[in-house]
Amino acid sequence: MKTILFVTHLYPYPPDDGGRIVTYNTIRELVRYGHKVILCSFAEENQTIEPLPFEIETHTIPISYANSYKKAIMNLSKSLPYNMEKYIHDRMADLILQIVKRRKIDILYIDHLHMAYYARMVKQKGYDLFTILRQHNVESTIFQRAIEEEDNVIKKAYLGIQYKRLYRYESEIVSLFDVVYTITDEDSERMKDMNRHVVAKTLPAGVDTEKYFPMENNKKDEGPVLMFLGTMSWLPNVNGITWFIESIFPKVLQKYQKTKLYIVGKNPPEKLYKFHSQYPDNIVITGYVEDERTYIANSDVFIVPLKIGGGMRIKILNALAMKKPIVTTSVGVEGIKLHPFSLLVADEEEEFANGIIKLLSEKEFADQMSETGFRSVKESYSNSAIFKRHAEEINQYNTRRATELVSL
Repeated sequence: MKTILFVTHLYPYPPDDGGRIVTYNTIRELVRYGHKVILCSFAEENQTIEPLPFEIETHTIPISYANSYKKAIMNLSKSLPYNMEKYIHDRMADLILQIVKRRKIDILYIDHLHMAYYARMVKQKGYDLFTILRQHNVESTIFQRAIEEEDNVIKKAYLGIQYKRLYRYESEIVSLFDVVYTITDEDSERMKDMNRHVVAKTLPAGVDTEKYFPMENNKKDEGPVLMFLGTMSWLPNVNGITWFIESIFPKVLQKYQKTKLYIVGKNPPEKLYKFHSQYPDNIVITGYVEDERTYIANSDVFIVPLKIGGGMRIKILNALAMKKPIVTTSVGVEGIKLHPFSLLVADEEEEFANGIIKLLSEKEFADQMSETGFRSVKESYSNSAIFKRHAEEINQYNTRRATELVSL
């Protein structure tokens, strides 16, 4: 078994958003398999750190995740993109170097591109460790898509500058790693296109079927219930739900006037509350919730109207595991390989609205699709199978300097 120094910018417990869920499940299965994991993570300032529910050595450094307009502007004079520079921290650097110096580390496991800087730092200090990068998204792809969707000229120009820096940084630094694991085949191919020297492999996200399973719908609302789930400080989520409310929701309300849209997720921006003022009887904004499963269970249709983003949407897998009918976009379903009748995919406003209306109007159709999605996700995306294979593969790497990667 290996001793793994696992470095991430998001403390993974509780696993209450897509990124944390993937990180938490990865660490849990590595530990369950028998690897010794030392976790180094940033954590929100003033956050109460809940210990992970399994034995693991944990080190956290407090940080503010909030973006600063002042620092974002000051970043224009620097070479690193802002969303990477903000995670360069002297205390984290010192912590990692002390652990590498004093402990026999087999693998340096970097979770998210945001922490890739520390792999470069370790190598520059002369420590020739086997290094893994877990890419949850190809970060530059998110910026590229965000530019295409942005109408504000100033924001578009700023995003363009950041995209060029991010693409250059991402395409260069990935070659430092012995292997890069992406969530989807599409992202693996993007990595290879960006840098022909990268060793990119696909490690999909999975479903914790012990947590996500069909539950009884106990909704009290008279009308249909739609649900959107996601961290609302993430640009793709804000962009997606804004598009839905402005362009699609009115079409649904024409057919079902009492429809309620639940927007569930932490850090909702002010603009969402303006939508609530516009539709006070139809939009409910919950903010952070301890357990999103009740809201999923009580929904009639689960919506994922993403137009920008990358990686894989864990929330789609979780909702399918709870037997919920889903309408999403091509971006939303990217990387998910299921039976074609598992969900509805619609990229145009009219098509998306009609998909929701069809699911609300035809219960037999909705039930059949929910059943197909449920069976398909259990067969293809079981957490235990995916991450056990990952843990086994890691155990077979020659961590004293890998010249050839095994493929199970």
